[in-house]
Amino acid sequence: MPIVTVEGDDSAQAIPEGASQEEGESVVQSWQRVAVLKVAPDIEVYIGFIAGEHAQLLNTPIQRQDGQFGVRVGDGEVKFFVLPKDLKTRVELELVQVTNTNDDKFPQLPLY
Repeated sequence: MPIVTVEGDDSAQAIPEGASQEEGESVVQSWQRVAVLKVAPDIEVYIGFIAGEHAQLLNTPIQRQDGQFGVRVGDGEVKFFVLPKDLKTRVELELVQVTNTNDDKFPQLPLY
């Protein structure tokens, strides 16, 4: 399983312990740092992450643009991984760059 590790953003707000799903999502939406990732081959994948002792996998395939997508990065180190929808294809995950939500280079990039 391919894994990419991205350093946290010291200026990002931490998700408060015991926060509800809605509260946590609100904090995530405030994060400005974005890791641009690329999947090869460009097939349907699920993305997951591990942050501290919390791990989560999105239950629907993600959208990509030319194999690329963005993920918000919070206050701590995070590990991103992908699983192919068919659970058979060998996939690679690459960190293209770390940027922010205002980067004009990626105006149509799907963001998670």
